[in-house]
Amino acid sequence: MANKSVFATIAGKLLPPADARNHEGAQAYRLSPEQALAQLAATGTFNATFYAESREQLDEVLKLAWQVKPGFLARTAVHAFEQGYMKDMPAFLLAVLSGMRGNEFDSVFGRIVKNGKMLRTFVQVMRSGATGRKSLGTRPKRLVQAWLEQAADFE
Repeated sequence: MANKSVFATIAGKLLPPADARNHEGAQAYRLSPEQALAQLAATGTFNATFYAESREQLDEVLKLAWQVKPGFLARTAVHAFEQGYMKDMPAFLLAVLSGMRGNEFDSVFGRIVKNGKMLRTFVQVMRSGATGRKSLGTRPKRLVQAWLEQAADFE
C-alpha cells in the first residue's frame, strides 16, 4: 500500500483550477506579465523552438517588457545574466530598459555589461532596431563611452 502521507490525493483537490490553455490546447495557468516575462527570461532563447519561432519570442518579450515596471525589468535582466548565464536576453532587456524613464538603466548597466563581448551584444541589439530604435541615444552612448574609457587594454 502507498504511503498516504506522501501520496495524498487531497493536495491536488486544493489547487486552483486551470484558467488558460497552452499551445497544444491543454489546461494551463494564466501568468501575469511579470511571471510571463520572468519565465521567458529564465528559460527562453531567441532561437526557433518546437512551439515558437525566434521572432515570435522576441515580440512576446518586447510586449511583456513594456507592461512591467522598469525596476522589475532591471531585476529580471540582472537575474538572467547573473543566475541564468545568458547573453542575448539580458542585453535585449537592457536595451528595452534604456528607452524607459527612470535611473534603473544606469544602475544595472555595469552589472550586465562586464566585458567587451556583452558590450558588443548590447550595441548590436540597440543598432538592430529590435527595441524600436536604431540609434544608441544619449544615455546608452554615455554609458558605453564610460565603459570603453575605463576598460583595460586586454579586455
